[in-house]
Amino acid sequence: MPRPARCIALMLVLCLLSVIGSAHVPEIPPGQVTEVPDAARSYAWYGILEDRDDADIYLLTVEEGGEIRLALSTPDKETAPTFMLTGPGIDSSDLLPGGIGHTEGQGSIVVPPDPETVASYEPFTPMALYDRAELSFRAPATGEYSVLVSGDQGRYILATGYLEQFSIAEWVLVPVQVLSVRVWQGQPLPLVLLPVIGAVAAGAIWFRKRTGGIRLWPGAWLLAVAGFSYIGSAILILAETILAGLVTGPDGSMIITVFFAALPLVIGGLMVRNAGRLIGPPALRDRGVILLYGILGFAVWAGVIIGPVLAIAAACMPETPVCRGNREKIV
Repeated sequence: MPRPARCIALMLVLCLLSVIGSAHVPEIPPGQVTEVPDAARSYAWYGILEDRDDADIYLLTVEEGGEIRLALSTPDKETAPTFMLTGPGIDSSDLLPGGIGHTEGQGSIVVPPDPETVASYEPFTPMALYDRAELSFRAPATGEYSVLVSGDQGRYILATGYLEQFSIAEWVLVPVQVLSVRVWQGQPLPLVLLPVIGAVAAGAIWFRKRTGGIRLWPGAWLLAVAGFSYIGSAILILAETILAGLVTGPDGSMIITVFFAALPLVIGGLMVRNAGRLIGPPALRDRGVILLYGILGFAVWAGVIIGPVLAIAAACMPETPVCRGNREKIV
């Protein structure tokens, strides 16, 4: 790899490692009180109950008549916690666990888990989950409602809300959040990243042999490495699908996951193919194609963020004295 490309790639890789290193396990510490920003917007809260007496609390502010939608699931067959909803205007007064008392003027609804549910396949993460309990409830009064998760030991996911909304930043950072979920599942981060690292390492060796003694434009190496990272992220998705399938068995929604894996696989292959033809710097139109590869990478969560960034860096790389005047368009 030429020296300029090496320097840029190294800096960007270090930036990625710092992002991944700062990605915390999205768990809620025992006894944590978490304020849900929007009761209607869909959120997934990843918690770990260290003890059966622990209780995680989530606060939702809801207008009268607004829907409170809750669902509790776990990745572990043995874990089956209970969740409770308390708040103003609730008529029932179900007994809360652990001696937790009622606030004056509030009622409570206890939703016990179903310990006999079979594992279902979640196609977007992908993951095998046991759906334990759910509740859809119209708030009888305006105010603050509390959701308490307790009654067992282990990992759980509390889903709140029903509106699927993402900001651009949230969409782009989904790959980092998924890495955090894998760590929460108990998978070592280096092992999770192995398909991506392996694809880049093996791909770079293959690409060097394939191009032989041809002196490529430095940006070609950035584009090739980005393409291999896209391919590696596709392999990672397929590997997680297989792991989940070992628990759930074949599921029709796996077709959705395979489609999401096929997109970065195809785009990455095109990137590597075009990179091998860049003897000289590309024309403006072809830089736009490379830039599009980067944008598509963010859109389909390919390359664990570093891939799209490398593609955009390749599109913006200036001509060098060696390469100036020696152009070859992307085909």
